Amino acid sequence: MTDQEDAQQMIMEMQQKQQQLQQIVVQKEETEEELQESQRALDELEEGEGDVYRTVGSIFVQRDREELKGELEEKVEDLEVRKKSLDRKQEKLEEQMEESRQKFSQSMGG
Repeated sequence: MTDQEDAQQMIMEMQQKQQQLQQIVVQKEETEEELQESQRALDELEEGEGDVYRTVGSIFVQRDREELKGELEEKVEDLEVRKKSLDRKQEKLEEQMEESRQKFSQSMGG
């Protein structure tokens, strides 16, 4: 390959990594929002008393408080694991992007 083809290939790879990074950031934001919402619901469940309901479609269905609490705790745990995984992916991609930038800069004589 010529230097120009090498440069074009590097640019394309960096653009792909940037797109992947943007997707991960969006997924991470969605996961964080869902985690906060689930944690608030769990907090309300622990503080409150009386009957509890969960939406199913467009209706409310009465649920057992402890069963629902267990489901929410599991959901929060799963979301925390997902967030950590996305954090690691983001970190790895950012490192790869920096390496690619340095290689590109060196190949261009800068």
